[in-house]
Amino acid sequence: MQPLNSSVRILAFGAVAALLFTSLTLFGQPPQPPQKAEVQQDIKAGQRPAPQPVGDPVAVKTPEGKAGWKVVIPGGHPLATPAIADGKVFIGGGFGSFEFYAFDAATGKKVWRFDTGDDGPTAAVVEDGYISFNTESCELYIIAMDGKQVWKKWLGDPLMSMPAISKGHVYMAYPDCKGNRGHVFACFDVKTGKEQWTKPIAGEIITAPVIQGDKIYLTTVDGTMYCFNEKDGIVAWSEKKNATSSPAVFDGKLYFSQRTEETVKDKAGKEVKQQMENLAGRDVDTNGKIKAYDATKRPADYLDMAKRQDGMVEKGNKAKDAGVGFATAPAAAGLPKAAANLGQATVAGVWSYQGSRPFIYKGNLISTMGDTVKCIDPKTEKILWKQELHPPKKGETLVDCAVTPPAIANGKLFVGTSKGEVICLSAETGKELWRATVGAPITFQPAVANGRVYVASSNGMLFCIETGDRKDDGWFMWGGNAQHNGIVK
Repeated sequence: MQPLNSSVRILAFGAVAALLFTSLTLFGQPPQPPQKAEVQQDIKAGQRPAPQPVGDPVAVKTPEGKAGWKVVIPGGHPLATPAIADGKVFIGGGFGSFEFYAFDAATGKKVWRFDTGDDGPTAAVVEDGYISFNTESCELYIIAMDGKQVWKKWLGDPLMSMPAISKGHVYMAYPDCKGNRGHVFACFDVKTGKEQWTKPIAGEIITAPVIQGDKIYLTTVDGTMYCFNEKDGIVAWSEKKNATSSPAVFDGKLYFSQRTEETVKDKAGKEVKQQMENLAGRDVDTNGKIKAYDATKRPADYLDMAKRQDGMVEKGNKAKDAGVGFATAPAAAGLPKAAANLGQATVAGVWSYQGSRPFIYKGNLISTMGDTVKCIDPKTEKILWKQELHPPKKGETLVDCAVTPPAIANGKLFVGTSKGEVICLSAETGKELWRATVGAPITFQPAVANGRVYVASSNGMLFCIETGDRKDDGWFMWGGNAQHNGIVK
């Protein structure tokens, strides 16, 4: 439900938490699917808006000649990465919405709509016939491919990352609002919702957990990295190193982006602190040593809260927070940690933050850092190529990332930009192959399937662009798959 202000919201959700906790404790069963009558009651009480119909898909042809379609999703909310499976596109209605949709992947025609009990559905993951996503406001969902709810579970408020699925289990981080309000990381049975294990962590996690082999890796917003045993949740190791992205794991190595701070002189000759960012790696072993790739280091004003706070994106995120009852976010959000390490001081900002996460292509690291896509050989530590796609004008400060993380398919990279473009690059050389201007800002990583690239805009539009090559296929959701590891060999 969506109260009018944060204090009402917290009280209401606390009552819901207590009720669900009692139900789970007494009966050991996940909560039952919401009834349409309950949704209608919430609408009449003014606790959620009445859902508006989605319009028909509209054919588009970009100025560069690329064809496709778009769907305008009601509300104009920021949309996360679509997930593609079973010939459908699955996407939430965005931060602040109460809807989750399935569209035909070829035509864009709506297949079904699922109404959530709370607002802000994240990017979805799909595995073995199950769709999982969580709402920013409290709940983890498992639904079937036909849009019918399997189970949901109230976890805590707010939820700013997305789940992962592996081997019949779904993994999720949340604030323990029933306990000490510290964050925990939990494993649930994907079919029943039964809790398998829960472990404490330092805070909300960045974007999503990453699963490789029998281990789960994640980074919390304060920069702490963890490695868990998938089976029992035992922590193999944890390390706080100012990490600024979820990790990538390949060939016994873990890769991530990392914040550092340097003292420099400003134009007036005064010493000031400058936030920097670089890629780094470590062995996945318990005592692995971290190696910073100095060639990738760059100024990172987009990690500096003092420089971001007056920017348009930060002001917009504050407005989005206020729109869902977070004029002042609860302490459970842990936003001071995110502000210090990531430069993000809002729930909406952490919800949409993806960082400079490296992805793996033929053993090399490919990462978007601010406005630049880079390819790095981690063995030689050399930059193989880089492409500046939207460098700031002379005298400007890049306080927000201008380019999304890359999706990788068929030897190509697909990124979106804040200026409303979809750009395709060669993964081998970085050369631009084509671009398509859709005219709406894109924040989240694209998905690529069956010769089509799918991007979602920050103002409520879902676009499908025909790439012209049916071999462009295989990046079906954020991070490539439900484990989010993003490896292309």
